[in-house]
Amino acid sequence: MMMLMKKMRTAARFRSQLWSLKMPSLCHRSFAAISTYKAVIFDMYGVLIPSPVKLATVFEQQNSVPLGTLGRAIRTGGELNAWKRFMRGEIGAEEFVEAFGRQCSEIAGCPVPIGSFLSDLTSGPMTRPLPVMMKAILCARSRGLKTAVLSNNFLQLNGDPFLPLDHSLFDVIVESCREGLSKPDPRIYHLCLNRLGVSAHEAVFLDDLELNVKAAVQLGMHAIKVGDLAVSVKELEGMLGIPLSGFVPGPDSAPWATKLPMDRLTQYLRKALHLSDEADPVAVQQLSPSQSNSLYHLTTGGRHLLLRKQQKTSRAMETEYRLLKSLNGSSIPVPEIIDLCEDPSVLGAPFLLMEVCLGRMFSDHSLPGLTPGDRRALYQAMQHTLCQIHCLDTRAVGLEDYGEPVDYMGLQVRWWTQQYRDSETQPIPAMERLIQWLPLHLPKHQRTTLIHGSFRLENLVFHAEKPEVVAVMDWGRSKLGDPLIDLTFSCMGHYLPQDNPLLTGISDRGLVQLGIPTVEEVMGQYCSSMGLEEGIPDWNFYMAFHLFCLAASHQGESKSTIAGQTGSGRLAEQVADLAWDFATKEGFRIFNAMPRAPHAGTSPLKGKRSKITGAGL
Repeated sequence: MMMLMKKMRTAARFRSQLWSLKMPSLCHRSFAAISTYKAVIFDMYGVLIPSPVKLATVFEQQNSVPLGTLGRAIRTGGELNAWKRFMRGEIGAEEFVEAFGRQCSEIAGCPVPIGSFLSDLTSGPMTRPLPVMMKAILCARSRGLKTAVLSNNFLQLNGDPFLPLDHSLFDVIVESCREGLSKPDPRIYHLCLNRLGVSAHEAVFLDDLELNVKAAVQLGMHAIKVGDLAVSVKELEGMLGIPLSGFVPGPDSAPWATKLPMDRLTQYLRKALHLSDEADPVAVQQLSPSQSNSLYHLTTGGRHLLLRKQQKTSRAMETEYRLLKSLNGSSIPVPEIIDLCEDPSVLGAPFLLMEVCLGRMFSDHSLPGLTPGDRRALYQAMQHTLCQIHCLDTRAVGLEDYGEPVDYMGLQVRWWTQQYRDSETQPIPAMERLIQWLPLHLPKHQRTTLIHGSFRLENLVFHAEKPEVVAVMDWGRSKLGDPLIDLTFSCMGHYLPQDNPLLTGISDRGLVQLGIPTVEEVMGQYCSSMGLEEGIPDWNFYMAFHLFCLAASHQGESKSTIAGQTGSGRLAEQVADLAWDFATKEGFRIFNAMPRAPHAGTSPLKGKRSKITGAGL
């Protein structure tokens, strides 16, 4: 485990490739942009530019002012103190310097040159936006999210607010000095939300002050208390379900609507949805930038739609279409499928059209921002949905021939072994051992049910308020097979650290404190619901198998790009070593379950001494 946790910072693009056939599939984060979040609101100081707190400390040290003087002056005097009046635009810079300087001097017992502090507050590092947040904003906007600044700000001597930001990056900018209101007054939050055109529960708010964060939460917003910038961006990424780093300006950052032939698309939608010619124009937002498998969110006629376009007909698309048509109306929550359009005259390639299921989606398995009770409830809802899938009467929905269930695990092991051989770049000892070990330890008793094939938190849409799954997405890898493949795959993250680039984990996040069920609890819930009285004795086999496939998948992807890069080989080797650790555990389990030979000198017949006292020693 420790080997896997070290230096795994590359190749995040391989996360979604695991045990199943290598088919085009949706980016597992892409659906989050159609969740209930439509906007991100940023404070400026301490979030988009450096915090003035450290600046105040340096100022006090350099000017022999008792530490904490400025902070005390800001906090005392109520709403009529000089600082808050300055933030609301009630006094100008000159009056502020005089009034706040006098207040600070009284607290310090010595003169305090506030004019110098105000100069520092508008120069040097304070004028340089923080790169990590700027990248996050670019990524969020590229996915169609609105962005805003909500800042307690002030007017400079020239009468302009201090705002060292690119205004084009924000749909709305709300400043206390222009509005006559300041945080945490709820009215300024409402003002920002109204100008964005979103409700409180559709917005995420980031601020570095606890009182401002609490005010946002009381209004119904999801709020993030910003401390460590990288941690805060990671939390925001988890809430939105989209990557917030690595933005590269280029063709993909252009308006998405220009990428589709809108006239032909509009004509098709009006016919498929029976819309009148006076219906609202089609609004397009691309969720996945892949050229071979693009995903779009469409809105027209008051409906939210998902369009998935591929460059050529794929088995995955046809499979998903058939499955969703069969599952619509069943106990399994899936999006309503509308059409599989194979007419190339519409978009130049086949595409799926389905209804969007609005709700919450999560890419961070630690579920940041939720209470321990809420986390546990969501994980339990996840397992309840998995049991619904595995209990489905496939014959009743016409899926009894949905794939070949015979010797399912054996076929999977052979297929992935061949994939590894075809892409082998250098010998990996653990992979060689696994190739020999896996076929010899296939589970003896395999049930056959419908399996999802990529059942993870990222592929679930939860109700906006209740711990309930409203849609299971990304069925391109589904088939009839061993249901324990789904269960064990859903628990992969329990064994991997959060920074694992191949598959994000939670092994280092303190599950008990977070309220997240342990592997044992997940297994217990599943076995109880499915009536598996003997539990899952082959658990370690499945984990070894999943990691074997992960290593083989990474090896295959890296072969064409390795070009002498030894890091890719080491990454596959580390994953393979972890897989072999699970195989070793399974070996010990089998050994311990074997009948024991009688001790030397003791007869198998209870209470009688054996005549053989030393043979074989």
